[in-house]
Amino acid sequence: MTWFNTNALHNLLNTLIAIICGGALAGFDWTMFGVSDRTALQISGAIALAKIIINAIRDGPAGMVAPPPLAEEK
Repeated sequence: MTWFNTNALHNLLNTLIAIICGGALAGFDWTMFGVSDRTALQISGAIALAKIIINAIRDGPAGMVAPPPLAEEK
């Protein structure tokens, strides 16, 4: 799985956060999954924290505030 790198993981986590927060904040009934709105928001917060920790380990604190590298032209 060479396509699954930290960038792909971040995209997956962003999608999960959007689904969970979008449903929780829009009044989605999470009880059919056995999850309250509060728990759904706690889960999305934990996922967001995981993203920050991944960045801190991968790039280090200095890399998290550095300007992004230039995009490659195709």
